[in-house]
Amino acid sequence: MGINETFMSACQVLFGQPIGELAEFAPYLREMVDQPAQAASNLSGKKVYLSRPYSKEAKFIDVAEATGKPSTLSINDIKDIDSVLSALPEKLSYCGNKNLGTSVGVVESDMCNDSFDVISSQNVISSKHVAYSNGVRQSEGVFGCQLGGEVQFSMHSQVFFFSRRCFDAYLCFHSSDVYCSFNCRNCQEAMFSFNQSSKRHMIGNLEISKEKYLPLKRKLAEEIAGVLKTKKSFPSVFDILKKGAING
Repeated sequence: MGINETFMSACQVLFGQPIGELAEFAPYLREMVDQPAQAASNLSGKKVYLSRPYSKEAKFIDVAEATGKPSTLSINDIKDIDSVLSALPEKLSYCGNKNLGTSVGVVESDMCNDSFDVISSQNVISSKHVAYSNGVRQSEGVFGCQLGGEVQFSMHSQVFFFSRRCFDAYLCFHSSDVYCSFNCRNCQEAMFSFNQSSKRHMIGNLEISKEKYLPLKRKLAEEIAGVLKTKKSFPSVFDILKKGAING
């Protein structure tokens, strides 16, 4: 299964229906995530992706262009500290596209290790099917997320670990099926809820029975999907206090 198919499967799980192609949501998924910077290799002109900022005067190469043979300074370059500091920028280049280990299918990304099927991401470790994300480890099906570990089928979320099926969730740990929520720990089935621990079947911090929760969840998830289909975005929990956040 490719990354686009995984995205559509994740949406089917999260919203009960597909909402479109992954590429259609790139601006939305990127909006709250640190993205790799771009530069050109001073050797080949090839695009180089970088996981951290560098000086504007710095030179770059693709990691594959590194020969392994270090440059040396001349005897005149080491006569004093000013000479050394002046000579080094001419000899050194930073490496980009550092996708190492058994990484396969990694594009427009940097600092990805032992990962598969990664697009426009950085600092990804032992993960697969990751797009527009930063700081992800041991995860699968992660789209537009930042700082997560051991998460699965999640979208537009940040700082969440050991969690599954999260949409627009922030500071969530050991939780599952969390939508548009903040600081939920060890929670299952929560929507629009905040600062909760060891709770389940909650909407707006109100805990209700499973029988009442599931149809309401289905309805709200379908409405979220409708907004995503139409606008290719959805207000984050940081926007919900703005009047008319969906219609504005």
